[in-house]
Amino acid sequence: MFTWNHRIVNLKSENGGEDWYCLQEVSYNKKGKPYGYCDPCTGSEDMKSVKALFKLMNQALKHPPLQEEDFK
Repeated sequence: MFTWNHRIVNLKSENGGEDWYCLQEVSYNKKGKPYGYCDPCTGSEDMKSVKALFKLMNQALKHPPLQEEDFK
């Protein structure tokens, strides 16, 4: 089983080694260690779900950014 949430990830590899902060969907293993990320889905079937989605995305700003090294 795994869990996921939205987080800000510093993807320096996508910007020539310079900081590049991106909103990502991050997956965690059973021990809570991040093991993968992907671009977030930003659509939904109705406006209520879209509002809930953006609320989840906003939660990412309450946590420190993850670094690419956190996924090794």
